[in-house]
Amino acid sequence: EIRNLQITGNDIEYNNARSHPGMAADAPTAEIYVDVREGSVREGTICSNTIQATYSPGGANIRFVGRGGGQDQKAGMWTITGNLIGSQENNIHLSSARGITMTGNHLYSAHRRNILIEDSRNIVISGNCFGHNPDYGDSQLCTGLEIVRSQDCVLSGLLIEDCATGENTVAGAPAVDRAGLIQLTACKRLTLSGLHLTNPSPVGFSIHDCSETVLSGCSVHETRQPAADTRSVHWIGQGNGNLIAACRLSTPTEIDESANVRTAANSVS
Repeated sequence: EIRNLQITGNDIEYNNARSHPGMAADAPTAEIYVDVREGSVREGTICSNTIQATYSPGGANIRFVGRGGGQDQKAGMWTITGNLIGSQENNIHLSSARGITMTGNHLYSAHRRNILIEDSRNIVISGNCFGHNPDYGDSQLCTGLEIVRSQDCVLSGLLIEDCATGENTVAGAPAVDRAGLIQLTACKRLTLSGLHLTNPSPVGFSIHDCSETVLSGCSVHETRQPAADTRSVHWIGQGNGNLIAACRLSTPTEIDESANVRTAANSVS
């Protein structure tokens, strides 16, 4: 029963099998790992740190693992603010978490996802920058967020620049396996507003079997020649009460009638 934990002002690196001989190569490691499948960890802050690593299969820079199901997952009441986070399979991985805010961070160099959220609720992601270190030139890793089976989450004011080629170009990095730069699956009551996406691949927003979800005031920009993204929004599957409004989109949308999505005042160029 851990309470009032502050992790601030540190350089935290290389907590994985490559740096620790004898550890299983596929151990799901993390630089900061909050595991509350037993007990609980509440009232915490991760602030003003540099958190980075070398890639390891199943690894994350920050990982929260709570208890699956129910209303009280025991992993929550945390803030993640003002950190530099990079170079792992997933930068931030939340599984069965509730009540976590991520604000003012710079995230980069994820071999799979910058943020992966599963079976979680009451998550706020606001005012973060997702991109690349320009010192490495064309050697880039793709960016992206994936949210699965989660509800009551807000994404706002995010700047997300994908890699120029639409695929990982770092030596030894796995192939990119994703449906979109922002990928939502089986979620409910999500609000995405003011998101700025540049050069997504294969699509900007991939949304599948989601309900009561709003996409508003977002921009998708394609600067590559020829264009690599086929659609700005690909919304499929079953759903109800969904809305796309006042978005600036670089390529057309594809929306299933069964997804029940209303559209209003969008611009496609």
